[in-house]
Amino acid sequence: MRNRARSGSLGVLVVLLAALILPSGTSGAPSAPKRGGTLVISLGTDVPIFDCNLATGIPNLGIILMATETLTRIDPNGGRVLPHLAESWSLSPDGKTWTFKLRRGVRFHDGTPFNAEAVKFSIERLLDPGLRGPARPAFTMIERVSPVDDLTVNLVTEGRFSALPAQLAYAPICMNSPTQVRKLGERYYTAPMGTGPFRFVHHIRGREVRLEANREYWGGAPHLDAVLMRPIPETAARIMALEAGEVDVAYHVPPRDADRLRKNPRFEVLAPPPQRKIFIGMNVLWGPFRDKRVRQALNYAVDKQAIVDRIFLGLARVTDSPVPHTGYGYFPTRTYEYDPAKARRLLAEAGYPRGFEATLHFAPGRYLMDTEVVEAVQAYLAAVGVQMKIIRMEWGAYQAAQRKGPEESTLQMFFIGWGLPTLDADLAVKDYMQESWAPGGLNNMFYARRDLTDLILAQRYFAEPERRLYALKKIQEIIMEDAPQIFLYTEPQIHAKRADVRDFTISVTEMVDLMHRTWLDR
Repeated sequence: MRNRARSGSLGVLVVLLAALILPSGTSGAPSAPKRGGTLVISLGTDVPIFDCNLATGIPNLGIILMATETLTRIDPNGGRVLPHLAESWSLSPDGKTWTFKLRRGVRFHDGTPFNAEAVKFSIERLLDPGLRGPARPAFTMIERVSPVDDLTVNLVTEGRFSALPAQLAYAPICMNSPTQVRKLGERYYTAPMGTGPFRFVHHIRGREVRLEANREYWGGAPHLDAVLMRPIPETAARIMALEAGEVDVAYHVPPRDADRLRKNPRFEVLAPPPQRKIFIGMNVLWGPFRDKRVRQALNYAVDKQAIVDRIFLGLARVTDSPVPHTGYGYFPTRTYEYDPAKARRLLAEAGYPRGFEATLHFAPGRYLMDTEVVEAVQAYLAAVGVQMKIIRMEWGAYQAAQRKGPEESTLQMFFIGWGLPTLDADLAVKDYMQESWAPGGLNNMFYARRDLTDLILAQRYFAEPERRLYALKKIQEIIMEDAPQIFLYTEPQIHAKRADVRDFTISVTEMVDLMHRTWLDR
């Protein structure tokens, strides 16, 4: 069982995206890439912290993964798990011990050898409850990491978890230099040392991340001299910066701008398959949200199809499951059709005939058209008597607010997106357990059920695919019925770059990929 992973169908939406948003044409590329230059990438938010074990936000993690790397990676087009720092892997007959053969001759940027002991150190750091890494619950099935020799390491799981190679491509389990972590401790993020094609230079919060080429990179020296990431929260400003030549790549391009840019030969529009569900989380320990009828009412109150049609020009997809439709184990479960009369009736039954007031926190710029969506939801809820006050925050401050536990959290509602970079449903459902409650996880709804938790843990270890898929189906049905979120839509990936940026890829995972191959045709 080597280098294989299951994947789900990409669904009809991907076909539509491919048909509707095509890259604009460019002239033939020269036969050999050019060396030199600095590539400037603009995201809507800053990297919260330059430490993969502690950071959140998949595009932001993609910036970190230019400096640090994982054992495996996902094919940019989806569907396959590929070797990376691990060259191959195999599984024991009992399905519990994975043996990974590591790449020879790799060193961290500080000269520390990458070997089995470094793998053990990095994984155990992530699994340390004291670190409070938000992605820790995604890897708690790993029971033990045992080096066999310098280039061989065993990962032992509690049960048969067939998706482990895909899970190891998830950015928070990247490999860090043990020497540097021991040297800097809690301040490791100020000078991280990975194995990637670019070395960390600095992170000036709110302004830029600078990375410079690692000419000794095991995969071949990068063509670029450096990469800059500049956060520009306002969508219009980000597009203007691209068109003015101030940045080379802009994330999250609105559909109307994408249509205009793809007609201009100076630019290309990129539309990888989508895998992120967007929702408004509700703190189920707070006031009205303790009652399922209230949570369902808010779902009926919002016209998701109108949001998809009017804001995203039909390119998004109304949520019908907590698992994105591009993931293995996805089942279309239900949608909450737009029914404001039913919303009012449920609110009255729950004791809120005149509605109530609540706050919603969000970080503008992180998601495509997020401000427009939040304001649309605010209007829909007001129509049924729920007055939602919007509180805008910078991404780092927003993430800090999300890291607070149930006793400290001030969040009542929050706008967020959860991606599925492994393309396996386990990563989508694991956050609906108490183990995943903040600060040790991403569950800021503080939602959990014992029977649901039992199913989530059980599905990891079913040897028969049919049993696992049945369990995943039941999990999705329970979550959609309990409605700890206002389920909105799957976000389309729409990004743009200058046409003279060659061999540049944004993966199905939303992250930049194989950046050592990217070059500037200038």
